[in-house]
Amino acid sequence: MESLSSVKTKPLALRDLMLTLGGVALLFAASQVEIPLKPVPINLQTVAVMLVGLTYTPRRALESHLVWLGLAAAGFPMLSGFSGGLTYMGGPTLGYLIGFVLASFFMATLKQKFSLGSWKSDMGLCIVGTLILYACGVSWLTYLFGFTNALAFGVLPFIVPGIIKAGLLCTGLKIVRSYRKG
Repeated sequence: MESLSSVKTKPLALRDLMLTLGGVALLFAASQVEIPLKPVPINLQTVAVMLVGLTYTPRRALESHLVWLGLAAAGFPMLSGFSGGLTYMGGPTLGYLIGFVLASFFMATLKQKFSLGSWKSDMGLCIVGTLILYACGVSWLTYLFGFTNALAFGVLPFIVPGIIKAGLLCTGLKIVRSYRKG
């Protein structure tokens, strides 16, 4: 016979699993909406990363990203253009993939630690997340192609779309929060 405490924790464990898998599904779906630039495509992955960072706990954000990347490493078509596998992951996007994990985790950690929830704080967290993404992505691209090429192909084409995506995301979250409050 199960104890009362284990019965109470089962719905929470199922909820946590569903949130993690929901994050994986979101990351997968957002990865498939893209403008195919080389060496790094513009897609909605960053929006999913930021959304997870703004709405999940640090642990759940980390789990979602690690499961998503683990499936991609195992060869499942989880990444941009339905790609996956270690060969693809070791290419030009490796730094960004690492940056996704770190950005989402640190965004969720800062949001939780400081109880942030306004449009301005969400936008600030998106800026922090973006800086982490760029630091990781440009570091790897610099190793592969040199610093000038890393900036030209790994940052400059993404600045304006990134600002637009972050602004729309934060505005959408503000609308959802207002609606939920009543």
